[in-house]
Amino acid sequence: MVNRPEWNTPITNQLLQFTSNGPTSFHVPGHRNGMVYRMLHKEDTLSAQMEQHLRMLSQIAQLDITELSHTDDLHDPQGMIAEAQQLAARLYQSEHSFFLVGGSTAGNLALILSICETDDIIIVQRNVHKSVINGCKLAGARVVFVQAELEPHTELSVIPSLTTIAKALQQYPEAKAVFLTNPNYYGLSADLTPYVELVHRYHIPLLVDEAHGAHYGFAPHSPPSALTSGADGVVQSAHKTLPALTMGAMLHIQGPYLDKERLQQQLAIVQSSSPSYLIMSSLDLARATLEHYGEQWFGQTYALREHLIYWISEHTRFAIAELPDSSDYRQDPYRLLLYDTTHALSGYALQQRLEDNGVWVEMATTRYAVLILHMALTEEELIKVKHALEKINEEKLSAAQPALNYSVNTYSSDGQLAVSTPVAFSRISPGSRSTEVVSLQLAIGKRCAELVVPYPPGIPLLYEGEWITAAHIDELQRYIVAGAKFQGNHSLNELKLKVYLLND
Repeated sequence: MVNRPEWNTPITNQLLQFTSNGPTSFHVPGHRNGMVYRMLHKEDTLSAQMEQHLRMLSQIAQLDITELSHTDDLHDPQGMIAEAQQLAARLYQSEHSFFLVGGSTAGNLALILSICETDDIIIVQRNVHKSVINGCKLAGARVVFVQAELEPHTELSVIPSLTTIAKALQQYPEAKAVFLTNPNYYGLSADLTPYVELVHRYHIPLLVDEAHGAHYGFAPHSPPSALTSGADGVVQSAHKTLPALTMGAMLHIQGPYLDKERLQQQLAIVQSSSPSYLIMSSLDLARATLEHYGEQWFGQTYALREHLIYWISEHTRFAIAELPDSSDYRQDPYRLLLYDTTHALSGYALQQRLEDNGVWVEMATTRYAVLILHMALTEEELIKVKHALEKINEEKLSAAQPALNYSVNTYSSDGQLAVSTPVAFSRISPGSRSTEVVSLQLAIGKRCAELVVPYPPGIPLLYEGEWITAAHIDELQRYIVAGAKFQGNHSLNELKLKVYLLND
């Protein structure tokens, strides 16, 4: 018999106890513990499908309550929410854990706002989530961007090299923090321990957007978490890989470099003053489920994963991209990179074919369709994937269709581009300033007035407001020659860029 800790979900327990007493509601929200939905359900004009929907919604709404005398307050937790957060901190071995009802976005914003003030410098991985950039805008920070590396086997971008981070810290020792994304959206990650040691030598925190790694350290064969590597602030989207409702996330902190009280103040600013108790309850349940059944249920998924990969290799023309044992990076085994070995179907086309057959994947690139394997995957679900791939595999291939060019092969970690000069961000868009469109060579020495993202690899080459150098233009021309696409940058079709007028 498996020896598991006592099942304890303080938020969920309190909500269930509250609803079991049949409370009469004279407070928000306006559905009155689901009463309005139950009344609608009795109307004869509604379709059977709508009646079923309202029945489900009325049951869920009973737990959708507000801050009452017995339900605690997310922004000043003293009762059930405080206990639930303490249980999460104990499980993840952090000093403090905070529930986020606005997704990892809220955690990223709060971390930056708790550290940076106007004109402070922060070192940021160039291909971060937009919430990190928005946090820098709100703070009015100056961002030193560091170039991501390219993992050669999958040709996907991963975190910057340790050498690049060291160079950035040497050039800007006054930086307030280093902010990285690990793992990337495709489940590739690096060992963060040497990064932590490097950053801490400057007595500043290493912040990590670990949105896709809430299961790390718990699921069998998963990479180590950023927390166990010593990172100071770690944001995780529990709704991505754990059974939490959408927007349910957690922020964990440890060490002497982050101020808990200041962080709480910023969380209160960026999160709703009417936080969802449904989301908080789901975080409570996700933590308990991971603690009690994580190893077992992820283990079940891992066994089915191994079977599926073998079946795909034996019965179809498709394959799963896996890193070699010699790689410097780790791969999340619960995120599959499915691709067509004949190059007949791009990742986008493969995604569409799978959806046509009732299998919905997380995302796609020019090469890969990305499948997330969650805990407690079943044989029945696996069979659906097999049937879909069998149908797609039987499609007649066009002999005339050329192989896809997945890689631009111009990705450069040029020393001049590895570390940017500080880019000033502001919550007020500079879009009102005068701009002009000039030739690429004339753009050198001016500030870029548009976001320039060549795809592939999908990493911003220039941010709005960044000073354009000769190295940027050389790199940009290599992408253009190689046939990269630039979303929204129509002026590049004429080999021109939009820039700000220097005298405006």
